[in-house]
Amino acid sequence: MAQSVIDLPRARRAVVPPLAKAAGAQALAWTAVQFLVAVHPVGGWISLALQCAIAAGIGRVLGLAPWWMVLNGGFPLLVVGAIAVSLNPLWYLAAFLLMVAFYWSTFRTQIPLFLSNRSAIEALAGMLPEGRGVRLLDVGCGTGTVLAGLAAMRTKDQLEGVEIAPLPYAIARLRARVADGRFQVSRRDLWSEDLANYDVVYAFLSPVPMPALWQKVRAEMRPGTLFVSNTFDVPGVPPDRVITLGEGRRALLVWRL
Repeated sequence: MAQSVIDLPRARRAVVPPLAKAAGAQALAWTAVQFLVAVHPVGGWISLALQCAIAAGIGRVLGLAPWWMVLNGGFPLLVVGAIAVSLNPLWYLAAFLLMVAFYWSTFRTQIPLFLSNRSAIEALAGMLPEGRGVRLLDVGCGTGTVLAGLAAMRTKDQLEGVEIAPLPYAIARLRARVADGRFQVSRRDLWSEDLANYDVVYAFLSPVPMPALWQKVRAEMRPGTLFVSNTFDVPGVPPDRVITLGEGRRALLVWRL
């Protein structure tokens, strides 16, 4: 059985999750602002601006992606705004529970919810062999968009997906029922799935897990099978085929084992 991402060696996973770095940036920024205000008192709006700017800068120094600067810089503003309008605390709880249901262990795995669009599904269907069915696994299948699309286009394939986040999994299961069981979805960690059982493995994850996933693909998939990644490459391993999707940098990257 494959290792859980929790048990992956340190080189194969982030040592400190981005969410922890962001929280640390906010704490350090708050401490710095309190010190500065104590030395040289300033108005509330100036101290708030300092909190936003310092938090964004510290997050960047800690190695967070550029878009985290927007989140770190905007978070203090959201907190002040919520306090200003006397937002009911139950809304915080509701928002937290919704985020947990959608993203579950994203803070640890760094695999957010990405939805494949129609052009990606059509390109994937077009590259699969004609006249015979294949067994395909969508690792991290989200709401089942790819599986539902393929089920409508390819009647002979055995389509399966795994998803760990509760709400996307529930949506995917509902779509599978509506599709009369044309595809199956299981609530499992992708790292516990044996890839030797599949002819094609499809992934639309994030750059972070790709090196570890490639090691798993190489160790488990049979010769002649296909690994397909939407957008995200395997560092140092050129794909055997690239199918551009005609929109920005998105493409299907295909490796034949």
